[in-house]
Amino acid sequence: MKNWLKNYRWHIIAWAIFILYEHVIISLILDVNAHVLNYFIHYTINITLFYIHAELVLGRGLKTQKPAYFSILIFTSLEVCMYTVTAYLADRYLSKTINLSIDKLTVIDWKHMFLTVWRGIYFLLFSTAYYFIKSYIHQKHRTAELEKEAIEEMLKQKQITLELANAKNAYLKAQINPHFLFNTLTYIYNSTHKSERRAAEAVRYLSKLMRYALECEHGPEIMPLETEIRQVENLLELSRIKQPDLFIDFSYDQKTESTEIIPLLLLSLTENMVKHGNLSQPEDPGKITVKLQEGLFSIQTSNLINTGLNDTGFHTGLENIRQRLFHTYADRAEMASVLKGNYFEVLITINLAETH
Repeated sequence: MKNWLKNYRWHIIAWAIFILYEHVIISLILDVNAHVLNYFIHYTINITLFYIHAELVLGRGLKTQKPAYFSILIFTSLEVCMYTVTAYLADRYLSKTINLSIDKLTVIDWKHMFLTVWRGIYFLLFSTAYYFIKSYIHQKHRTAELEKEAIEEMLKQKQITLELANAKNAYLKAQINPHFLFNTLTYIYNSTHKSERRAAEAVRYLSKLMRYALECEHGPEIMPLETEIRQVENLLELSRIKQPDLFIDFSYDQKTESTEIIPLLLLSLTENMVKHGNLSQPEDPGKITVKLQEGLFSIQTSNLINTGLNDTGFHTGLENIRQRLFHTYADRAEMASVLKGNYFEVLITINLAETH
């Protein structure tokens, strides 16, 4: 009941004001004071007609794609007839119940019938105006909602673009001038390649990786995989300089080298394996497999877990990869990571056939 009153409070207030207005007009101009029961019965009939016409006749007849104007006309005529008959029966009942002096109203009085019909038409017009005002307000609210949704979608797209840029550039955080960085690395390499060959080789591989990362940052959205495959091999060579007992089987189809995808996927997965996986078992090495079959490109990695390490950064790296895949390929790309016993596996698939 409380919710009903809350939902229809403005209807109740509007009807109360309308009834008070008519009562005052009738009392002052016509000097007529009807019985309370008379007001109650007739306004019940009038209000019922009002909502039947607005909610049922117009509500159902005009909400279809092809408005049923003929049906509305038929039902409106029936409404007028039913209203006239109901008002006539109500007057007969009132004349006997409260002894009103309305004898003329208890027989067929055509003038009274005309006034009753006009009264019914009056409330039908009132109801029609209510329906169109209500529809206009509803449409206005709907338009406002659609505009709000459009603005939210635009902001969402801007946020997605920003997140994509952040994800793409997350690989490089240092605000060091690239020329200064590479000049320094070249100097270290030239100074150490004779006396500290392993250290010099590490600097050389690091320089190649950093240069590739910078090229990806300022390069195209998608790139042939061939260059990144070379960088994965550089990363593995660099890692073996620091950790000689590092075992990873890296296999790929030759046709995948020309495949164009977003950069840093394969390199990021390899880096996370080296950083967080247990790759020290020659009989159980880590595995990286890259394939392209009938337009379906896939990268699959598998490695023993290293439970002694904090893997927070690994989860961050995976989430970064997941976001970049979603922003670029949407539902054409899938990424699954699963822990199977002592192994951690990641599978990325991209349906490249749908891009053409």
